[in-house]
Amino acid sequence: MPQGVSRPILIVAPQLETLLGLSQAFLKFGYQIMTAYPQALDLERGARMQPSLVVLCPPAEAGERTACLGLVRTHFLKRGVAVLACVPNQDEGRAVQDEARGVRLLVGKPLRLNDLYLKIQELFDTARRRELRIRTELAVAHREPGMYHDDQFMYDTMTSLALGGCYVRTSAPHAIGTRVEIVFSVGRTERSIRALGVVRRHGSPSTGEVPGMGIEFEALPEPGRSALETFLLDQLGTLDLPAAL
Repeated sequence: MPQGVSRPILIVAPQLETLLGLSQAFLKFGYQIMTAYPQALDLERGARMQPSLVVLCPPAEAGERTACLGLVRTHFLKRGVAVLACVPNQDEGRAVQDEARGVRLLVGKPLRLNDLYLKIQELFDTARRRELRIRTELAVAHREPGMYHDDQFMYDTMTSLALGGCYVRTSAPHAIGTRVEIVFSVGRTERSIRALGVVRRHGSPSTGEVPGMGIEFEALPEPGRSALETFLLDQLGTLDLPAAL
């Protein structure tokens, strides 16, 4: 099984031949797989297995496709499981996404297995990188853009850091929803990393969390993003990172 893939991939297709063909391909790729037809009982059974990813070949008939995508929304998308739909053309892809927003697409007929493999790798890699998060004690400067002169910041400590955001320990957090500019340095980086973000939450002392604010990055330009990713990977070393989509 490829590194970091801890749960099976669920293959959903209306034809037995398609299920068998994709199953053989995924087994050769080294993935753990399970299969299901696009009917309610099979999809409910698949959902109980908590797959890492659903690879879906939607039924061609419009009514059956709508019913299938409704089940996919309920059992997988709403639970945060990624769904990759293999469709023959862009029109079919748009129809699928109109009914199940958030489905990823792989377009092509016939389906090229190499394209499928690369897409799967891309999705798992994206998920793995999204999970890059460390606890730390980094100095951070923050302010509301446009509120102060260039050299006026508030200075606090970052206690959690990820590619998608950070947590700043502070006794004076900005209001939830506030856009903030933050500046910090990681590793041996000589240049500071500047990011724009939004305050999404405040720490809750009632749960034992230190006072502060959770910030989601809105803009993290290169080369700052690359420097941060390199730093996080270096800090995590060879840990078995979660890769569930």
